[in-house]
Amino acid sequence: MFLALEPPKFRKAKIRCWLDKEPSIALLVSAAHFEWTVHRALLLLCILLSNRTNREIRLDLEKVYGLERYKDFWRDGLRHLPQARSIPQIVSDWKAVTDAFDARNRLIHGRGRYTRNMASPHVEYLLRSAAEVRDCCSRCGANFGARLPVRKKSHSA
Repeated sequence: MFLALEPPKFRKAKIRCWLDKEPSIALLVSAAHFEWTVHRALLLLCILLSNRTNREIRLDLEKVYGLERYKDFWRDGLRHLPQARSIPQIVSDWKAVTDAFDARNRLIHGRGRYTRNMASPHVEYLLRSAAEVRDCCSRCGANFGARLPVRKKSHSA
């Protein structure tokens, strides 16, 4: 769908283009974009701020999908940090994100379709929330546009 190094502006523009023509597709893609952003943030932050190897982190993340599991993994993986915040604290309107994912689930399971007016608020909340997650990472020194740092051996705590 998107390449890892494609800038957020490009992703947002493409999703908003779909919003005009295929609002249901825009909602699905914006949810995938948000989930990808959270996944990438977890990889970056856990690599930078923990003593675990890339392989360990990736193996654990393979089992994580859905908002609740990402929220739990975020909490468990980063709670050792002095000023750790949960993902619902980072995202300004977590309820809007969960509502958008409920809408996404209805689409995925064939229980409806969305017009532009119906999909637009969900898409915008997801795009804004993905930006908030990226901003949080930037404040921690993580660069979404860079290659992932590699840690092959665990550092002692």
